[in-house]
Amino acid sequence: MKKTNATLILLLLTFVAFGQYKDYDRGFKNGFKEGYCYNDYGCISPIAPITPIPLVGESNDNYQDGYNRGFKWGLEDKQSKKSNSGGYKSGQGTSIPSNLQQYKSTYVSPDYSLLIRAMEMRQVQYERNLEIKKQKAISLMNQVKAYYNSLSTYPENISDGWHKVIAMDNYDFCDERKVYVVGNKIIKYVADNWIEKSISYSPVISKARSMLQLIKDDGTNGGMVELYFLEDINNPNSNVPAPLSSGKASFWTSWKRAGSVTISIVQLKVGSFDTIEELKIGQFDSYFNSTPKNCGQNGTINFEYKPGTYNYKAVGKTAFGSEISWEGQIVIKENSCSLYEIRRN
Repeated sequence: MKKTNATLILLLLTFVAFGQYKDYDRGFKNGFKEGYCYNDYGCISPIAPITPIPLVGESNDNYQDGYNRGFKWGLEDKQSKKSNSGGYKSGQGTSIPSNLQQYKSTYVSPDYSLLIRAMEMRQVQYERNLEIKKQKAISLMNQVKAYYNSLSTYPENISDGWHKVIAMDNYDFCDERKVYVVGNKIIKYVADNWIEKSISYSPVISKARSMLQLIKDDGTNGGMVELYFLEDINNPNSNVPAPLSSGKASFWTSWKRAGSVTISIVQLKVGSFDTIEELKIGQFDSYFNSTPKNCGQNGTINFEYKPGTYNYKAVGKTAFGSEISWEGQIVIKENSCSLYEIRRN
């Protein structure tokens, strides 16, 4: 009985632990399979291992962090198995058909060790960029506080409406945000000019400064955020335009082999570090015989974001196992949804 109870407790702890990083777990499993079969014709990936706890610098609710780590593990596992087996072998008592002999003689195995080193270098660069970003945030925090403390007068109240503020957590975050003020209290908080965050606690604004406690995506209370109304100190009525409303892009296909097609949004970030970010948004599970009647209906892959023009990439496989890809652009407009077809030429 004691052994049974101990086993049940262990299982419950495991479920709790994994429930805390579902997106990381999903990314790790998908990354492991793709890493294991990277550039390997006809590969069948094994079942992914148990997802490890995220590393320092990784987020437990970030799909891409889990995918990157899983991809590296898949590469390493494939390299290890190939080293132990000495390469491809035929079954005992069987011969390799001539067509496969020709394929085997021309097949060039990828350099897994080189790929692994490249991913390790990428991880090191990622961690270095995070540290530089943190130091820049700390520097900006100090500048904002120094300027604020140098002033002798502050407005008694902040006018109703939208205002731009400098938000900081006094650790590693400092950036512009928009807030909506009513009765000298903040009732709305918006990040990146379109993402509204729920507020748990909001006191009265005092001397053009306030504090907020935000609610995290999982429904729990987050840390405190300190806000400075710097533009309102000289002009308490300096309202700004309202944030943008999001829009949607809905992908569909009439290709019957669409189950192998994965769509990603690829965006160039220009700033201190010019990087290409690739966000996987879905994989088709069905196809349409004609254009869908509604944007976002079952069978489509949907992407919701702030208005703008974005690049996308779709990758799939033909019946013969060769890779096929599409590239293009989508235009997202406020409060609307547009259909985009992935077509097999």
